[in-house]
Amino acid sequence: MKNDSKSICILRLSALGDCINAFGLVNALHKSNKDIEVNFVIDKRFSSLFIKEDGTSIVPLTPVDIKKDGLLKSFFKLKKQLSNHKYDALFNLQTSIKASLLSTAIRASVKLGYDKDRRRECQNLFINKEVVSPKDPHVLAGFLEFAHQSGFDDLTPCWDYDLSKQEIESAKTLVLNSQRIFTISPCSAKAIKNWTIDGYTAIAKHAIEKGFKVVLIGSPNPIEMQICSILQENLGDNVINLCGKTSLRELAAVISLSKLVLSPDSATMHLASSLQVPVISLYAIHDPKRVGSWYFKDLQISVYDQLCQKELYGKELNWRYRVKDPNAMKNISIEQVVNTFDYAIDKYQI
Repeated sequence: MKNDSKSICILRLSALGDCINAFGLVNALHKSNKDIEVNFVIDKRFSSLFIKEDGTSIVPLTPVDIKKDGLLKSFFKLKKQLSNHKYDALFNLQTSIKASLLSTAIRASVKLGYDKDRRRECQNLFINKEVVSPKDPHVLAGFLEFAHQSGFDDLTPCWDYDLSKQEIESAKTLVLNSQRIFTISPCSAKAIKNWTIDGYTAIAKHAIEKGFKVVLIGSPNPIEMQICSILQENLGDNVINLCGKTSLRELAAVISLSKLVLSPDSATMHLASSLQVPVISLYAIHDPKRVGSWYFKDLQISVYDQLCQKELYGKELNWRYRVKDPNAMKNISIEQVVNTFDYAIDKYQI
């Protein structure tokens, strides 16, 4: 397909993990096509990850602060900010009605959205071109298909956070200049996706026996703070607890220094993968083939398929089916994670 687009606006507001995946697309377009104007419309809460220490953005950004301003005010602000722009194409990578309504503030000749297999909340009313779902069910593969079907045939995702020397040095200070770091991000944004405290404690102790320094990371969310505090109590002086103490850029820098990361289905998992740091990722609620790490699929531990079989009794599995069992993550055994940890050390020469 011939590519005629000279300006592209890409809309993905949330969540952070999806914005990291979307950045892989935006950055690839930005780097590989210097003659094309690209703009990334994103929730302001997550935009700081893509803004360098000197205040300049890695890719052109238009943050919107829906949490503070509300949808209506955000709409008018975005409309004013982009009043002098008409894009050749808008990639609406988010199927929520909120994103669709906001997309009407963006002028574009072609407004691309998902086909009937992937879209939700009447997105078809806000687009004029459907993007056919790719064979690969991964969310990022779906994002890339917007570019592929717009004429960017050889595009591959590209992540470059342009971490400065000072940001790396500051991260080294946070981890006490430890050399062999095993970073655990015990929590997802949704508690149902979290593994067990006993499990995290056991794998941390195993890592310590192997000569690693364990670092705990997470957001200031009270549940995450509590879980990391309990893990710190269980592990004593062998752990550095950074939960709630890092910005998104600092978090990226800490992960970049890590030899190995452990995380459930979360933004941290996507961040580690995008930094090409080996990440052991844990799944029970959603299909890792759809939401998993882009790299290091050999380190994915999933009980999703077996739990689906129990719940569906042979019925056809929907692409975005969510396991209902509130204790689903308990089906992941400590032995599975320890074995994968040991495999990762050997495979990636950690």
